[in-house]
Amino acid sequence: MATQNAESDIGGDLPPAVVEDLLSDDTRRRALAILEARDEPVVVEDLAAAVVAAQEGDPVSTVPASEREAMAEELFTDHLPKLMATDVVDYDSMLGAVELRTDDSARQG
Repeated sequence: MATQNAESDIGGDLPPAVVEDLLSDDTRRRALAILEARDEPVVVEDLAAAVVAAQEGDPVSTVPASEREAMAEELFTDHLPKLMATDVVDYDSMLGAVELRTDDSARQG
C-alpha cells in the first residue's frame, strides 16, 4: 500500500513521534501517498482534486471546483506548512507544485 511506503519514506531522520504526528491525519496520509505514486512534482490544485477523489472514491474528473478549492486551501494552511517544516516535501512557488523530498533533493537543496 502506498501509505505504508510513504510512511517508510518520511521516517528518515525524523523522530518517531514526528512521523506519527505527520501520519495521524487522513488527508495528509492521502496526499503523501499520492505524491509518492506520482514520483514527480504535482500542482497543489491537482493534488487537492486527487485527495478529494480518493476520500470519496470517485474519479478526479468528477471533483467539483468548489471542493478542489476548499481542499487546496486546507493543504496550503494546514498540511503543507507542517510537511515543509519537517523537510518531507519541497514546494516550488513558481510552479505551485509540491513533491516528496528525496535524499537526492536534500543533497541538491
